[in-house]
Amino acid sequence: MNITKLSILGYWDLVKFEAIADDGDIFLPFGQNVRGLLHYADNEIMSAQLGSTMRANFKNEDFRFGEDDEIREAFNGFISYFGKYSINENRNYIIHEIDLSLFPNWMNNRVKRFYEFDNGHLLLKAPQLEYFGIKRTPILTWKKIEDLKSSYRWHS
Repeated sequence: MNITKLSILGYWDLVKFEAIADDGDIFLPFGQNVRGLLHYADNEIMSAQLGSTMRANFKNEDFRFGEDDEIREAFNGFISYFGKYSINENRNYIIHEIDLSLFPNWMNNRVKRFYEFDNGHLLLKAPQLEYFGIKRTPILTWKKIEDLKSSYRWHS
């Protein structure tokens, strides 16, 4: 097992999600109130869930019967997927081979995330995306959860 895989294994708590333009301007795709959980298992299976904590509740208690604007807001404020992963240590990237995703276009596809470790955090950078007409680099900052049972922010 390589050093990077040993460093990445486990659960990670989302610290922030930023999309940074070439001029340094920062956009927060899910706003300031984000939560997320990322897991890399030893068997090369991964899962990621992240989103805004400020998404409004649906008027109907059954998620299947949300109104169009409720569904759009909920969808645009959250992403979730799982699948296999592989690491290219020479080029500092991880490939997520997505099996199932909230965003159907990612299913049975691969996404590349460049990684770096900074002050105990894992930074994952996606290729540039356009946000409201401006190309930006999405950067997700994760903090390792050392003891999932006692330290993760579970809600009671």
